Amino acid sequence: MDHIMAFQVSVIIPAYNEEAIIEGAVRAAYDILSGAGADYEIIVVNDGSSDATREILNRSFATIPGIRIIHKEKNEGFGSAIRTGIAAAGRQYVLCVPADSPLTTALYAAFSSHAHRADVLVSYRREKLGYSFAKLLNSYVYQRMISALFDMHLRDYNWIHMYDSRIFREGGISIRYDGIFMLAEILIRAQRGGFTFYEFEVEQTQRLTGIATASRPAAILRTVRDMLVFWWRG
Repeated sequence: MDHIMAFQVSVIIPAYNEEAIIEGAVRAAYDILSGAGADYEIIVVNDGSSDATREILNRSFATIPGIRIIHKEKNEGFGSAIRTGIAAAGRQYVLCVPADSPLTTALYAAFSSHAHRADVLVSYRREKLGYSFAKLLNSYVYQRMISALFDMHLRDYNWIHMYDSRIFREGGISIRYDGIFMLAEILIRAQRGGFTFYEFEVEQTQRLTGIATASRPAAILRTVRDMLVFWWRG
């Protein structure tokens, strides 16, 4: 896996009230990246957490080289946290990884081995673990709506993506939305900008504790609203 040695990546981990899992998620990414000899940085964006997330990050990682911690005083949403991380990123590639599904060796190897294939790498889940029937139905409807409204033909708009940073620096792609729709927004803007895509299948790790923010009714309504507003504005 010699290609990993030359791989330059900023791994962004957004966190909101993740006191039970954030330390493990960051340590997993650090162990994998440092062990692979990658040219990396880990940017953890604490999105205004009201639990002990801030204290855990400061205590465990504030002095470790290669890990940057950004504390936002106000919770503004998953998309806002990712936007903050992208703005701070300094490596060629930007890989966004949720705290509740930490980076694994297999996932990192997949992204690093495919990095040369396209400007945007889109992973899709072999199986959506922990999804109830209602969540699977919501996911299916959301997927179909994006495909129909924006003429997109990808398998999973809401999972782990990696971007060549030039799509933001040189391509002029900016992120407008603060919620979950931000993930699809980047893909839509990249498609409109003529950037290339490559899809591949990955295994999802099971969330061990807590409730994913994206599954909350308020988050679902906000996501649908953002999608329709974006479509209406063109």
